[in-house]
Amino acid sequence: MSDHKHSLIQVSQQLRDQLISDKRKLGFLFGAGTSMSVGIPGVLELTKNVSDKINKDLKENFLEIKKLANSENIEHILNKVRTVRELLEDSEEAEIFGIKGRTKAKQLDTEICKAISVEVNKSGVNIEPHMIFANWLFQNQATRYSPIEIFTTNYDLLFETALEYKKIPYFDGFVGAIQPFLIPECVEAENIKKDQALYIPSSWIRLWKLHGSINWFLTTFADSKKRIIRTSFKDKSDTESELMIYPSKQKYDESRRLPFLTFQDRLRRFSTSGEVLLVVAGYSFGDDHINEIIFQTLRANKRLAITALMYGEKSDGADKRSTDVNILNYGIDNPNLTIIGPDKGCIGGVVAEWNHDEPQISSLTFWDNDAKNANLGDFKGLADYLKMNFGLMKELKESAEQDAK
Repeated sequence: MSDHKHSLIQVSQQLRDQLISDKRKLGFLFGAGTSMSVGIPGVLELTKNVSDKINKDLKENFLEIKKLANSENIEHILNKVRTVRELLEDSEEAEIFGIKGRTKAKQLDTEICKAISVEVNKSGVNIEPHMIFANWLFQNQATRYSPIEIFTTNYDLLFETALEYKKIPYFDGFVGAIQPFLIPECVEAENIKKDQALYIPSSWIRLWKLHGSINWFLTTFADSKKRIIRTSFKDKSDTESELMIYPSKQKYDESRRLPFLTFQDRLRRFSTSGEVLLVVAGYSFGDDHINEIIFQTLRANKRLAITALMYGEKSDGADKRSTDVNILNYGIDNPNLTIIGPDKGCIGGVVAEWNHDEPQISSLTFWDNDAKNANLGDFKGLADYLKMNFGLMKELKESAEQDAK
């Protein structure tokens, strides 16, 4: 077995240099871990908390569906509920898995989504890492040739809150003031001549919510047509509009699925066009739809580089975290996928532990000297890393320009 060990210092410097490049397209894919880092419950805790909040009249139905789903993932349970809704169609007499009638099925779906919204919309959450990230975006967006794009599976509004607090303009696909609606043409537009009439200013951050949001609602308008809108001030008397959290894998009508498909297609197009860096954080590769896009584009675009920052898992009550072997294997199979885990990494298809004996490693803000773990996979650690490089990145860019002259 090889005694080679990766240099975390060198890898972090390479990532810094990649982030500096203003001509390369830059995107971030953020999963639940970025919200968990500031106290929003992860999927297991979320499922338990939602179960506790379900109305007693629907609790038995919820537990039956949960048993059928054979999962502690609330998203899988939602999939089952929506399968039932589709099979029931408009019937109030038919019964499937103990749920009788379309009204009861809709009530259960609505109750689950409402409970999720309460859990992820907690007040008093300290979102300092998101604020630091917003500051970094502000300092690095202005000089780039292409806008920075953020893809997230999170339902919460933490990134929106940070961007608005820092007064950073962003576009999430919706426009309007009363009931903002989605404009797919603007989501799909590129910075090319034929799209000039639709292209949002390149200085605006792009924010794409791949799994919906707690401020998305499916609403029926006066003409009886359904449309997904974004609003933070839903009329309490409106009992018909449904909260749009997590896209079901089942077939829905076009108006219901449109944002989810549009944003997934955006991720695919972003990753296949030219020289691209996609930084992944807080995402454990647990979504088959997103994984399919990631691995397809890695094969299709050899100029795509993906760096996945993994938090890892603790075992046997130890403080030290380890990187999932399956995720490391993704790096072996795809050399343009770099895995930076807590205990080891996969660089250029080579898996190795971090070199703990590097002279300066203990001074890194994202290195835990006691547990011998890298913390770039923790969103707080990533924020510290970016904060550390605010001034340094500018100096390096100016130095590089001077060298070029």
